[in-house]
Amino acid sequence: MQIGDLVSGFFEDPVLVAIVAILLGFVFFVYLFLRRTAKGFKEGMNQGRQ
Repeated sequence: MQIGDLVSGFFEDPVLVAIVAILLGFVFFVYLFLRRTAKGFKEGMNQGRQ
């Protein structure tokens, strides 16, 4: 079994592609959410010192 066979087999299954796309979207959303939360916390701490 070669890498090309795995890749072509992966793209032939739309359910698997959809699951991977949803998982990647979820991970990206969580990253953006945590980044926004940390940035807001940092700005709040800086404003509290002033």
